[in-house]
Amino acid sequence: MGIYAGIDESGYGPLLGPLVIARSVFRIDSMEAGAPPPCLWSMLPQLLSRRVRAGGGEPGTRIPVNDSKLLYSPARGLRHLERGVLSLLPIAGPLPTRAAELLEYLAVDPESCTTTLPWYGDAPGGTALPVQAAAGELPGLREAFSREAGRVGMRVEELRSSVVFEDRFNQMVGQTRSKARCAWHFVAGHLAAIWERFGEQEPYVVVDRQGGRKGYGPLLAGMFSRTRIEILEETPAISRYRLTGPARRMHLEVRVEAETRHLPVAFASMAAKYLRELLMMRYQDYWRRIAPEIRPTAGYFSDGSRFLQEIEPHLSRLGFPRELLVRCC
Repeated sequence: MGIYAGIDESGYGPLLGPLVIARSVFRIDSMEAGAPPPCLWSMLPQLLSRRVRAGGGEPGTRIPVNDSKLLYSPARGLRHLERGVLSLLPIAGPLPTRAAELLEYLAVDPESCTTTLPWYGDAPGGTALPVQAAAGELPGLREAFSREAGRVGMRVEELRSSVVFEDRFNQMVGQTRSKARCAWHFVAGHLAAIWERFGEQEPYVVVDRQGGRKGYGPLLAGMFSRTRIEILEETPAISRYRLTGPARRMHLEVRVEAETRHLPVAFASMAAKYLRELLMMRYQDYWRRIAPEIRPTAGYFSDGSRFLQEIEPHLSRLGFPRELLVRCC
């Protein structure tokens, strides 16, 4: 029996809005501890799909799991992304009916589900879930995944997220003078959590690479005391390590475009993007009430700059410093 985990983010590049970094952890009965993991898509080919129907039509009976950028766009909406996240969500009992419940359930710490920034205040009653997926089909999809995953010896053990709101992000970037170091802090937190809970089972962990770094040995050595770090491979596309401690071992792979090759990374990507979009809905609702004449933004650099220019007079009126809204680059 083996543990296969993935870590990915959403919102690393935008000018506005939160950064979300998530981990997903799967238990695979047929996988030997520490061995290269199997393709989880091929274990459930009749149920899990890497793609949605051309043209974004009705979803059909399969559950989409892939890089969130392939499942979500502003034109396509949240339906496919939401359908996949909520179908595989490892929670006992009924699904959360409000976005705030989901955020709290997935949060790795209190700062990941609460903030004093007013544009993330929830609407009265809270955002109802699901937003766009068909509520009536989700119980059936969840039951089908549980049944079929159990049949092939697959189980989702964990799904957790770190949400880094702008004030926390800016504080950390100011301390480290590096956006990449800020992001790595939360990746490292997920790695440490996997190590503590699953290290005795020799997990295989895959992280999607952000930026150009290809050497992670010193970073890992600084995280894990009394642990031997073996560098197995470091190339422009992939970096692999074996960590060995007194009672734990872990295999780590950091690679470009990991979401399209490793299902746990894809699922983490989807969860991170879904949470970010739910929070951006709050963000957009807030500014729509303040300035209904201004077109909302998804927060990415070009359109985020347009939005900032248009919202500037309202910031002055409300007494919000621009630095509270804008993330450090």
